[in-house]
Amino acid sequence: MAVTQPRWLQALEQKPRAPQKAPPPQGALRVKPHAIPQELRLHDAWAVWHWEREHDRWSKPPYNPTTGQRAEPGDPSTWSSFEDALRAYRDGLTPADGGRPYDGISFALNYRFGLVGVDLDHVSEHQADAARIVRALDSYSELSPSGDGIRIFCKGTLPEGRRRRDWVEMTTRRFLSVTGHHLDATPETITAHPTALYGVWARSVQHG
Repeated sequence: MAVTQPRWLQALEQKPRAPQKAPPPQGALRVKPHAIPQELRLHDAWAVWHWEREHDRWSKPPYNPTTGQRAEPGDPSTWSSFEDALRAYRDGLTPADGGRPYDGISFALNYRFGLVGVDLDHVSEHQADAARIVRALDSYSELSPSGDGIRIFCKGTLPEGRRRRDWVEMTTRRFLSVTGHHLDATPETITAHPTALYGVWARSVQHG
């Protein structure tokens, strides 16, 4: 029996790659706060971000929405509540040293939360593999700010070893941008499938 292609995967066809993770011409996807899982919103582990060009590369550095200073994934004193991050984003605030207004919000993964973040880049170029990973993990999944990436949040831990290979990253300690653009046919909550999580890590990251 043929597998029906989900709508989110159909929408990724013909999407050109943005060079060096540069801001897409249409800008970042607008944050949909009510679709973001309550389990994430309850943690005071949020920041805001904007696209920034530094050392000839584009990045999405996180900032504390109250102080406007850089936020660090390993330093909870630089994190904020979901409400404060969302307010700074919606109000069009900027970092303390200036620059463009914040483009979105991000969540600080930390081992004590028992969560793993899966970051898939340029999924329009890896459609079949991305769809397999999303189905295998069967947890809350959403589009990245560019619309050409996927974030998956899972309950669990990762083995020691690699955390990134090519277009797949799996991490428990970094900020991940969050949009609330939930993928249809995936759970609205964060679930635990430890065997599947290990399998994706082994196939896509450890060995590639």
